Amino acid sequence: MKLKQFRIFVVLADELHFGRAAERLHLAQPALSAQIKMLEYDLGVPLFIRTTRRVRLTSAGEAFLPEALAAIAQSEAAVRVARSAGEEGAHILKIGGVDSATAGLLPRVVRRFREVNPNVNLKVFEMLSAPALNMLENRSLDIAFVRKPPNDEHLQSRFILSEPIVAALPKSHPLAGSSEIAISDIAHEPLVISGRSSRPIMFDVVLDYLRSNGIEPNILQEANERHMIIAMVASGLGVSLVPSWVSDFRRDDVVFLPLKGGGPTVDVHAAWRENEQMSVVTNFLEYLPNASVPLGL
Repeated sequence: MKLKQFRIFVVLADELHFGRAAERLHLAQPALSAQIKMLEYDLGVPLFIRTTRRVRLTSAGEAFLPEALAAIAQSEAAVRVARSAGEEGAHILKIGGVDSATAGLLPRVVRRFREVNPNVNLKVFEMLSAPALNMLENRSLDIAFVRKPPNDEHLQSRFILSEPIVAALPKSHPLAGSSEIAISDIAHEPLVISGRSSRPIMFDVVLDYLRSNGIEPNILQEANERHMIIAMVASGLGVSLVPSWVSDFRRDDVVFLPLKGGGPTVDVHAAWRENEQMSVVTNFLEYLPNASVPLGL
């Protein structure tokens, strides 16, 4: 299987029309059909049901779509990191990891760091924990932010913060004016969450929390991107459970409420190579919050 085939599959899954998909991809339609057939052959299952009147995904195609999107996104992140690693300059600091760090924590930390270190060129990439650790080991990253501390003697890590999960509701929701919400109050609401393929730890934390409260989730939709989740909540399609940093989106049509009893949390750890020689790495680590002290940035 080739990444090119994944991209072709994703476009066809979006268009559900071979002619339009071929035009979008600048391919001849027979070539597109051949690539899809090769992918189906490699997978051993049909991905599309084709009739003279319509094209639609099979159940296998629906299951494969989020995995293909995640694979494409990860490959693009790897390319960006590799290219930045090849740039010349003695003061490049490459940072990557989970969104609670790259979108939630780092904007405030980076602002303070750059005030004192204006000559350091920072490259920040969002990715899952496993690829972040792999890229840290092969020196494509200098600091990785991950959900769990690495079990590797060549890496060091430090617990940074534990972030609460909050409920996201459309502003029109009857409970939107509450100061907090019990999970039982939204137990039967359609749920929009990140798919396990895109954010496995977050997915498991949410499902374990719901099931520990006797709730079998009514999952309406799995979406890879946070802004898509919030857009779906805003449209009234369902509610969501998201890390608290997502409330920084500050949409007028969505409210974020803490969960009664505190709810679940997700952790963030910073990891770096053992005996790191780059002074810019140890310097940046000093700007990260101490887990025992409120963030207050």
